[in-house]
Amino acid sequence: MIRHHDNEQPLLVRQRYGNRWVYHHRNPGGLALVVITPIVAVLTLWALSSGIPR
Repeated sequence: MIRHHDNEQPLLVRQRYGNRWVYHHRNPGGLALVVITPIVAVLTLWALSSGIPR
């Protein structure tokens, strides 16, 4: 049996049901993307709605 370390996990994995790809939370890079993506999305929506000039 081959044992894999956490840092050898793929960054993206196919979701169980459907054909979507999702961030793999067991990969450190994937976990960082899971945390950072919603923060960036919320800040972007806030900036667009508050009328900050471009």
